[in-house]
Amino acid sequence: MAKRVLVIGAGIAGLSAASYLQRNGFKTEIFELHDKAGGLCAAWTRKGYTFDGCIHWLMGSGASSNLHRIWVELGAGDLDYIEPDEYMTANLADGDSFTIYTDPDKLEAEILRLGPGDTGFAHLLSSKIKAVARADMPAAFDRLSFGEAARLALALPGMGLVFTKWMKVPLQRLVDGLQSERLRQAFSVLFGDALRDFPAGAFFMMLGFMAKKSAGYPIGGSRAFAHAIEDKYLSLGGKIRYGAKVDGIIVEGARGVRKAVGLRGSWGEERCDYVVSAADGRDTLDRLLSGAYKGCAMDGAFATQVRYPSLLFAGFGLDHDCSALPHARVFMLDRPLVLESGALKVDRLMLRLFNFDPTLAPKGKTAATVMIETGNDGYWTSLAERDPEAYAAEKKAVADAIIAAIELKLPGFASWVETVDVATPKTFIRYTNNWHGSYEGWLPTSKTLGGKIPRTIEGLENFEMVGQWVNAGGGLPPCGIDGRNLAKRLCKKEGLRFRPE
Repeated sequence: MAKRVLVIGAGIAGLSAASYLQRNGFKTEIFELHDKAGGLCAAWTRKGYTFDGCIHWLMGSGASSNLHRIWVELGAGDLDYIEPDEYMTANLADGDSFTIYTDPDKLEAEILRLGPGDTGFAHLLSSKIKAVARADMPAAFDRLSFGEAARLALALPGMGLVFTKWMKVPLQRLVDGLQSERLRQAFSVLFGDALRDFPAGAFFMMLGFMAKKSAGYPIGGSRAFAHAIEDKYLSLGGKIRYGAKVDGIIVEGARGVRKAVGLRGSWGEERCDYVVSAADGRDTLDRLLSGAYKGCAMDGAFATQVRYPSLLFAGFGLDHDCSALPHARVFMLDRPLVLESGALKVDRLMLRLFNFDPTLAPKGKTAATVMIETGNDGYWTSLAERDPEAYAAEKKAVADAIIAAIELKLPGFASWVETVDVATPKTFIRYTNNWHGSYEGWLPTSKTLGGKIPRTIEGLENFEMVGQWVNAGGGLPPCGIDGRNLAKRLCKKEGLRFRPE
């Protein structure tokens, strides 16, 4: 008889785990809090505009990476992916700009244009990007042909150095060594305080995948990506129960030999052979497992890792064709953007124009977004619950302040705006139940990236966790890989041969 697996959460990690398990003979069902799949891989529509809250670039979008095979297996490999020539542009104080090109040679030339004396930095960056582009990341290595495996083996020494050395070096250290003040300013505009902890190796990795044309954007964005994976899973006979908040994981057995045997909620109880949580890690330990495993290794990650903050996410529907403008630009503000309440204080903004995706806006118009990181989730949650009218007014104040700030840098912007939507940390918590509204789990830092986070709990059998909270660095690729690896482990445990398709 097929073993039954209940999965908590229909985000990409939960869908991946259930999809691979379903095709390997397990009987699966996903319990999802929201009324749609995708989790944080989400987009929403307002008055004809779609605002994408997740995918800006996706590792494994192109067939040049082995990771692409996972997206193919999960059903999202055939989407129309755009591989951009530019990653991001910084507007400088003197009116000039600096663009991070995805071609390493063009990027090297752009660095030398701003900093002719910084040849060492320019060459280092270009050479490491090319080394990553020749290599790959551990994904579906069991699907490699002999030729592919041989090519990868030859590239591993260069890739190994990126991981062993450069993942421990913060990008700030490289930027501090630059001779050009304008170049230092450019990196400060682009990355802000993140320079201090963001690993140089992660920067090389990101640009390496862009250089090999496998870090693109799917037309239709996060919604199209999540729907494709959901459809594939359902086509395999899998089930998703929407609006099904899980109240607890049922654990039975004597002390020391405890097993996860099911889930309970307002719908009653469901029994199973395995429980997989692809939900928020903190909530899983504290609420779903009633805090019974305080002090376990998984719990320890919450004391040592650094989480992504939550967001103030503003979407703007622009009655303007922005196709001639950079799709992602960052600029320093002439004066900090501050609200009287103190709920917002920033000195730089990133404006994304989705001028490359015609599905997100009516013809001749453009969907635009601004993401502002904030650790002030408590303020927004409290205000929304205490005074809904004041909460709505504060969201409007955020949008008005952002529009005014952008207007100074991009004259005409204010007159283009015809639709506005603002999501706060309260929004992220309401829809995903993520701890503090974090938008991507654990931050990749030079101190924590590459560290091991357990996926099981000592003393609790038949329970696994997958997704953002067991992968430092976050992002969609670990979610797809995690689900696949979980299925391989359970297949081995049950004496089954793993079948990826």
